[in-house]
Amino acid sequence: MASVRLIAGPRPGLEIPLDKSKVVFGRHPTCDFVLDHATVSRTHFAIERIGNGFLLVDQESGNGTLVNGMRVTWTGLKHGDRIQAGPFVLVADLPAVGPAHYGQSKPDDSDEESDYDRRYRNLYPAEYTEGIHHFNARRYFEAHEVWEEIWLRSHGERKLFYQMLIQAAVGLHHYERGNARGGRGMYKAVSEKLERLPAVFMSLDLADFSSQFKGFFRELVDDKDAEAMQPPDRPRPQISLLPWDADS
Repeated sequence: MASVRLIAGPRPGLEIPLDKSKVVFGRHPTCDFVLDHATVSRTHFAIERIGNGFLLVDQESGNGTLVNGMRVTWTGLKHGDRIQAGPFVLVADLPAVGPAHYGQSKPDDSDEESDYDRRYRNLYPAEYTEGIHHFNARRYFEAHEVWEEIWLRSHGERKLFYQMLIQAAVGLHHYERGNARGGRGMYKAVSEKLERLPAVFMSLDLADFSSQFKGFFRELVDDKDAEAMQPPDRPRPQISLLPWDADS
């Protein structure tokens, strides 16, 4: 069973099973696992199960959550990752899963998607279009995982662009799960990056995507007191690439 093991702090060696869809860590007694220290926020971070994977999400903690020494707002959790909140350090003990083979298989076999891939095959990395397929099918965690692989080896504007897409996927993932605070945090991050990117990038009309994304989140952002929202029955933002010669 997947778990995290306490290696620094009281009760070292204690294992906390990740046996729920969401396990919350923090100072408040209502958390699933209490980290009792003044430097830990009431709700500090959470680990969510998504299919066979796990997503760690900082809960806007005051002092931040570190994964492998780096402060994160969210990250896909991997076996052996070290998580730190205040003086507490935990290590992830996650079951092995099969390796991802990005670009070797498509999320589905529709003719439209096959044509889509053929048009952009020689222009962009396969992870880019595969992530788009996942995003448009509302498989936001899967889109995040695919795009994160290519974000890690990118530079300059492309790195910023992929990070914006990843954060958009994470924001919609939070929204789907009723996490209003997480959705608002990602909305802010996405909006800031969209302002730094050109109107069209990698054949994506960012002006149109920005309009879709901001319009979808407008109600949630305006109601800053909302702690959770039931996802409305209305279309989610979609990504549709322009003809290759329309790119800037």
